[in-house]
Amino acid sequence: MSAHHINSSRCHVLFDASLPPVLTVDSGAIVTFQTLDACWGEVRSIEEFHRYRNRNRRGSNPITGPVFIRGAGAGGTLRVEVMSIKLDAVGFQLIGPNRALIRDEVPEWKCHQVHIEGHQMRLDNGLALPIDPVIGELGNAPIDAVTNKPNACGGNLDCPFIRTGAIVYLPVQIEGAMFSVGDVHARQGDGEIVGAPEIGALITLRLSYFPEKSIDSPVVEDAQNWHVIGWGDHETEAIRRAVFAAAEFVQRTYGLALDDAMILLTMIAKIHCCRTGPWGDQGSVIAVSMPKSLLPAKVSEPSC
Repeated sequence: MSAHHINSSRCHVLFDASLPPVLTVDSGAIVTFQTLDACWGEVRSIEEFHRYRNRNRRGSNPITGPVFIRGAGAGGTLRVEVMSIKLDAVGFQLIGPNRALIRDEVPEWKCHQVHIEGHQMRLDNGLALPIDPVIGELGNAPIDAVTNKPNACGGNLDCPFIRTGAIVYLPVQIEGAMFSVGDVHARQGDGEIVGAPEIGALITLRLSYFPEKSIDSPVVEDAQNWHVIGWGDHETEAIRRAVFAAAEFVQRTYGLALDDAMILLTMIAKIHCCRTGPWGDQGSVIAVSMPKSLLPAKVSEPSC
């Protein structure tokens, strides 16, 4: 199947059903998205960051798209296979007051360049680590909102499990799904404690539509686990949403009643904080992870 490419000139900031698609593809198509970093490639120093903040003309992370998938209809599921994430050569890492978990403990803003050297990343403060790219934002356009907040169709999730080899299942609420993606991090731990190393990338995805309904929440699959995502204004609300969404997934896929699904989760689930602390109006994101090896025999194939 031939691949398609969308360059970073086709960026926008919100998942919006009224936007015209920049590409129309068949289900199963492979699409490479060129994405910009969270500051549109304009920040590589603290001086550039302050100029960017003072302009404040864009307001949100850039996302590339949207893509219209032929045959995709409301009520179905878009299966997004993350085939590869190729990072740009240079990105940035910020830290400063009133950002995520920081209040006044770090009184001054700092911006470090992030340099990609093969499979390593090196910050200009001397830190060096292996790269492990994460897609921070992806999703379909919701039917009832124009937003980049976390929602049933995706959004700004900052989930560290969305990396090469993962499969993301997203509910479709409108014809064509209208899928977009962006906000890559060179790597990210749980919580995105002060913000991640932001960087542009080439992301190659396979987009496949299935008419079966998924649960009303994004689901991530990797070789060992299912991860079900929830969100809320604070961590407790996000945990509750993610846990009950995970229970619904277990009910639908493995045939358990709600009470039995919740008992199973209390024994095997791990709760990961994807994003914590105040991030404007974005709120917290939680992933409930379930090891496949501890789940019962399937009564059906996962409907997502």
